[in-house]
Amino acid sequence: MITRWLLTALLLRPATGLAKGGFAATKPKKKTKKAPKAPKPLEPLPPGLDGVPPVSRFEVLNADGIKPQFTGAFLIEDESVADDLVKEFHGRPQLRGMVSNAANGEPVVDTSVKDSLEMSFPANDPSIAWRRYLLSLKAAMGLYLEDYPYAGAYGAFSITGRTNVQLYPPSGGYKTFHTERTGRGEPEGSRHLVFMTYLNDVTDAGADAASSLNLERDVDIGPCAIFMNRLHLPMK
Repeated sequence: MITRWLLTALLLRPATGLAKGGFAATKPKKKTKKAPKAPKPLEPLPPGLDGVPPVSRFEVLNADGIKPQFTGAFLIEDESVADDLVKEFHGRPQLRGMVSNAANGEPVVDTSVKDSLEMSFPANDPSIAWRRYLLSLKAAMGLYLEDYPYAGAYGAFSITGRTNVQLYPPSGGYKTFHTERTGRGEPEGSRHLVFMTYLNDVTDAGADAASSLNLERDVDIGPCAIFMNRLHLPMK
C-alpha cells in the first residue's frame, strides 16, 4: 500500500515538459503566499472609559528604609480597573497554577510550591477591562522610564505573550523564591521588564517578598510594581 500511494502521488504531479532522455519532467507550481488577514479593528472604548486612568508614584521602602533600585511602584487610582479584571477572571475558565512543564509537555502542578487558580489574557484581548488596564500600565511604564530612562533605550519592547491573572486561596500563594528569567529559551530569554498589579485588599495575611532587596510588603489594591527582569530578582 505504501508503494502504491507513492506512485500515485508521483503520477498525479502535472507533467509540463520532457527532460533529457525522454522522461516526463515536472515543474512544481509556485505557491502563492496569502497575505495575512488584517486584525479586525477594536471598537472604541465606551465614553467615560476611554481616557487613561490616573496613575501616580507609590513609595515602597525596604526594611532598611531604602527605595529598592531599578524597581518602581505606581498606584492605579481608579479601583474599577482592578475590579473589572477580577470580574473577567470569574467569567472565564480557570486552571490550577502550574510550576513547569513535564518532558511530554504536560503541565506540572505542585501546590507545595504554587497554589493558585489562573486564567490569562492574550496581548490583543478585546475586553474593555483588559484594554483599560493596558492604558494604566502604559501610564505606569511612562513614569518608570522617567526614573530609569536607559530601560527605554534598550530597544522597542511590548507585551507579546499572555498575561496571567492569579487567585491565591487562603494559605495559597507562590511559596518558594523564584525569578522570571529562567533561561535562554523564549519568551524567557527576551524578557526585559516585569510588571505585577495587586487586584484586591488582603488585611489579615499575605505579603510579597523579594529576598535580595530585603523587601516584604502587605497586599492592597491598586499598586503596580515594575522591575528589571535582568536582575534575576528572587520573589515569592
